[in-house]
Amino acid sequence: MALDTQAIPSTRPHLEPTRRTRYKAEIASVSPATSRTTFEQYDTCFLGVSLENSNFRTAKLTSMVKWISRRFTRCTVLIGDSIHRLTLESTRGMPPKEARDRAMELGSQFAENERKVFDEYSDSTDFTYLNCSDVQDTREFSEFHGELTTFFTKDDVFRSSVESFGRAYHRKHSCGASATEWENRIRMSSEYFLEEFAIFACLKQQGLPVMVYPGSFSTLSEIARGEHRGAPEELRDLIVVSLHLKGR
Repeated sequence: MALDTQAIPSTRPHLEPTRRTRYKAEIASVSPATSRTTFEQYDTCFLGVSLENSNFRTAKLTSMVKWISRRFTRCTVLIGDSIHRLTLESTRGMPPKEARDRAMELGSQFAENERKVFDEYSDSTDFTYLNCSDVQDTREFSEFHGELTTFFTKDDVFRSSVESFGRAYHRKHSCGASATEWENRIRMSSEYFLEEFAIFACLKQQGLPVMVYPGSFSTLSEIARGEHRGAPEELRDLIVVSLHLKGR
């Protein structure tokens, strides 16, 4: 005989799942490894912001901004607006124009909604916003992007690294995709990374030597470690600091 559990009231209080509200940012890795003890000698960095990414919700963002404020006097907050269009196209099937418009809107919303986080630490660090869309309008971006695209086409090892990075991402976000859709998503991820890397090269050229990000950039870290020698010098000279956000 089945027990009617609904007829027996529970004496235990119902516990709602909780979301951590405090985090501590810690160094997960630095590329190249030789810069782990020296990157703080620079007074400026840039923080890469991925839109619609849980690592950039207010509580986690606050931990990163606090970490930066203790080490750098200036920080450029690089908002990934225009490049997010490729994510929206590949994972949500949005037409290109709709995806771009939505990506730009999300970028503006992030800047508006999270400004208070940066303002809280403005006495220690001068935070300035920069949109990827603004960088992509420059001649320097076009040159770096062309250089990276050519390298991607000609160098099997670099291409394999970039595509592997994309496959790792889509294993988590592309359940149920057909073989054709899967390959299209990998292709668009590769384009995303090439555009993103070209933007990073522009920032390094403009005098921002350290990139801070909550997570790993396998291909970018490989370049910083001295692999993929055909990549732009600006990327080879970039210091990549990957952060781990620990709940507490």
